[in-house]
Amino acid sequence: MEACSPEWQERLSAWFDGEAQAHERQAVEHHLSRCAGCTREAARYGSLREALKAEGAVPTRVPPELAARVSRLAPGSRPSLPRRRLAAGLAAALASVGILWTSWPSGMNDALAMDLERHHLKAFSRATPCEFESSDPGAVKAWVAREVGYAVEVPVVPGATLLGARRCRLHGQLSASLLYRHEGGTAMTLFLPPPGSPAAREAESFAGASTRCTQGPIGERICVAPRTGGQAALAVSELEPPVLIDALSRLAP
Repeated sequence: MEACSPEWQERLSAWFDGEAQAHERQAVEHHLSRCAGCTREAARYGSLREALKAEGAVPTRVPPELAARVSRLAPGSRPSLPRRRLAAGLAAALASVGILWTSWPSGMNDALAMDLERHHLKAFSRATPCEFESSDPGAVKAWVAREVGYAVEVPVVPGATLLGARRCRLHGQLSASLLYRHEGGTAMTLFLPPPGSPAAREAESFAGASTRCTQGPIGERICVAPRTGGQAALAVSELEPPVLIDALSRLAP
């Protein structure tokens, strides 16, 4: 890690993923003008993103857990690729498992499914998955309202611990995600896109009148529950669908 601190590493990551707000982007740009370590880290992110674009891969930043899963799926993949070949190797691995994009249960928008998995895996690949850490639903709700700009419900999920929340972009729009860890350590993310947003409309279209589940391109289970007022809630995890459906049922219909 080249960044001057774990906090600035997190801010740089959010900046490159398009999850930073305007005042945060300005703070990062000001910091980069003074910090050589963070400038080198920013250059590393930029090089990786350009390499992935050149190879036609979708993700702009590759979390370690995602890279490991793709490597296991790709035929003949080798876990110890030299660093300079990481981007090209990962892009080739993604291409080699492209059949998953047509063979997984259909119906959900491809870009939305990939966004959901990417944000879920990226968050839980970090030492601190949440931007805001708290097990208090009221405190998490207040943070989301302040930092994301709209109200969400923060359910208490039996058998799971609320870790906190973070921001992400779904279909290019800033959205809230709630992070939980179930008994046994399995991670789960609840995504609550803004009412009426493109992501909410896509999710509502996929679910129809009742909760519906599928499996994403990388293998995470995705369950979607329609809600009133142009809202939708989405759960992503390795957990079985009944567990995800129960978590979504804790939200008002």
